[in-house]
Amino acid sequence: MGSIAVDIMPPAYWQDFEKLTLDICKKRWDDDYAQRNGRSGQKQAGVDVYGCNKTSKEFTGIQCKKRTWTLKPGADSPCNTLTNKEIDNEYLAVKEFSPKLDRFIIATTGPRDKDLQEHVRKINDTNPSIKITIWFWEDYVEYLNDYPDLMYRYYENILKYRSSYNSDEHYLRLLSMAFDRPSIRTPFHLENRATDFIDALAATQAAISTGCLKDSGNKTIDQARVPSPLPNELKHAKKCLQKARIIATNAIKEGIIQEHHSVIEIRDPEIAIKLNKLREEAVNFLNTVLKNNNLPTVDNEFWGAL
Repeated sequence: MGSIAVDIMPPAYWQDFEKLTLDICKKRWDDDYAQRNGRSGQKQAGVDVYGCNKTSKEFTGIQCKKRTWTLKPGADSPCNTLTNKEIDNEYLAVKEFSPKLDRFIIATTGPRDKDLQEHVRKINDTNPSIKITIWFWEDYVEYLNDYPDLMYRYYENILKYRSSYNSDEHYLRLLSMAFDRPSIRTPFHLENRATDFIDALAATQAAISTGCLKDSGNKTIDQARVPSPLPNELKHAKKCLQKARIIATNAIKEGIIQEHHSVIEIRDPEIAIKLNKLREEAVNFLNTVLKNNNLPTVDNEFWGAL
């Protein structure tokens, strides 16, 4: 099939991620008898999929870790939420699996992470009885490119419409949704919870950086590839949102912004003006990019509020 110039996002459900992992393993290991281990609710000794890799002659088990993409504080690119401690715990649990494994693979839908890779290398440097490997979602994308039948099985719609699909447009429409919420486009004095306002600013910043849009319950609504390079206007929009977060957070700590049962009291009108101005600027920066791409702009409700 060659290189596929489309975005491939992880499956929405962990069961589908396990199925995809099993199908990839059957191909890569040349093992028609690779299986999923047990069923939901049963003890699995840290193994979701197992089989024999005929190339390496290794009996191999895989633990599947479906994760959402997130940002570390101060980071501009997505990070993996998997931790070294989780790896250590899963590696300890897998030693109870019978028959004994030759290799243990932790497969995650998270992005590639050099710190996790280094941790795995250090484990292997001790010459353990069970070797350990980690697969990231980027590895899955490469595997899917290698096996067109799996690509069509799991991502038929993407292949069907890839000729008309525009990843940049997808990303910008996602940002339109992220900005089209009261916490971004409504004058600050109409907010009813300051903490919700700050959380919404953070979620919108994350959408710009990661291409992942989440709702107030932290559930993923949509994901898209972040264009490279990121338009300067969007970089400026992120800075405006960050400044607004800092101002609001400090104002809450200092008692300038106080939450009541259903409304916010702002004791310094200048704070409200600054917050409204920063959000207006952020919306205007996004609208500039949307106009340049012939896409609908986000309504701006700040006129007359400053």
